Amino acid sequence: MTAERTDRRRDEAVRNLKLNLRHFVVELLVSNFEATADVGLNPTDLGSLCLLLLHGPTPAGRLAELTGLTTGAVTGVIDRLEVGGFVHREVDTADRRKVIVVPDAKRVDRDLFPHFPSLQRARPATFYDDFSDPELERIAEFLARLTSPDAQPRAPILKSARAAARQMWSEAK
Repeated sequence: MTAERTDRRRDEAVRNLKLNLRHFVVELLVSNFEATADVGLNPTDLGSLCLLLLHGPTPAGRLAELTGLTTGAVTGVIDRLEVGGFVHREVDTADRRKVIVVPDAKRVDRDLFPHFPSLQRARPATFYDDFSDPELERIAEFLARLTSPDAQPRAPILKSARAAARQMWSEAK
């Protein structure tokens, strides 16, 4: 194969990968809207719940840091998530002034996960059968590089999402 054909093949592969990533993101965004509407949460609540699922039981103050929200706003988020049955509060045994927010992964699996078809498709072990171990390792590396907090400095996740949305709307005007 000539260098030009190899470059063309690589360029096409990269284009296809980027296009598939865009489709995946769009599907997640649409799924996010459907999920929040169905269970009565707002996007900030769902984003906070996702952070709790990633980080595990978390002090309310740490959740405020992760989201970029004020502690007062996080209290409202926790209240709504608790009323919806997605989290519960526990008192920190080491410091009774602290509240630990504990996500209910079973409730999320039951009521939110069904709204995300691409994640459901990737759930069964058989989904990965067509890939060799080295291929799976490379895919995992690729995804880790996409989501790595070390890749570039960034603001807390929800604060940066709000800023990006504001910028998008101002550029559209």
